[in-house]
Amino acid sequence: MTTQQDQTIQHAAIHEVQKILDVLEQDGVVLVPGYLSPEEITTAARECHELFERTPPWAHHEDYSLGQSVRMERSDVDGSAFPVLAGAFARPELESVVRGFFGEGYIFSRTIYAILDVVGSSTRVQQLHYDKMRHLKSFVYLTDVGLANGPFHCVPGSHLLTRDLQRDNRDRNVVPSDDDARVLPQGLHEHRVAVVGAAGTLILFDSDIAHHAGIVTEGERLAARSLSFGAYRAQTWYRTDGSVEIPAQP
Repeated sequence: MTTQQDQTIQHAAIHEVQKILDVLEQDGVVLVPGYLSPEEITTAARECHELFERTPPWAHHEDYSLGQSVRMERSDVDGSAFPVLAGAFARPELESVVRGFFGEGYIFSRTIYAILDVVGSSTRVQQLHYDKMRHLKSFVYLTDVGLANGPFHCVPGSHLLTRDLQRDNRDRNVVPSDDDARVLPQGLHEHRVAVVGAAGTLILFDSDIAHHAGIVTEGERLAARSLSFGAYRAQTWYRTDGSVEIPAQP
């Protein structure tokens, strides 16, 4: 089904911290055009391909359909060899957003992913869902992204719905299953928005929002993203049967 383009997504500059927080609370997603400069985009793209082709020991090359995915802990990234990937998710303005979003005890940009999606890339996250554990995602396009090369899709405002759906579970430190996180009201997919943008665009979104990864039909999409968490991540989380799903982390 054809989706709307991103005209319903509000934009902000990265220094407009309070505006970003207000939009995230209202819509669950905000767009920051021009987060990376043209020079930074070029360097970041080169760094991603270096990670794909010669993955260093502190990074992890993941199985990823026909595309590429490398995961790394930000604290492990060699900033001298990968300055843009190390720095893009460490900016003080971005940390101010994370601090305001989660409050004290936040975990800032712990994990970074470099991702290349191509025609034929297939993954379960291309289905509409929300994430099992809430976090704030910082997602940077490193190629121009239109409707054909895999734009991120989401339903603005739906984070309020899924927040209510998971309220009892979160009060008990219970993580839903992957299948549970795909149980959404009928017809919600009809309100999806395709978030298109130029290279260098940052998408900030509450992972409670109903969303899915884009499907590339032409060309490719190169991107990097980071995950930030609240203080709850230092707690142990359980499956519905009482077994441990996510051990506590410092």
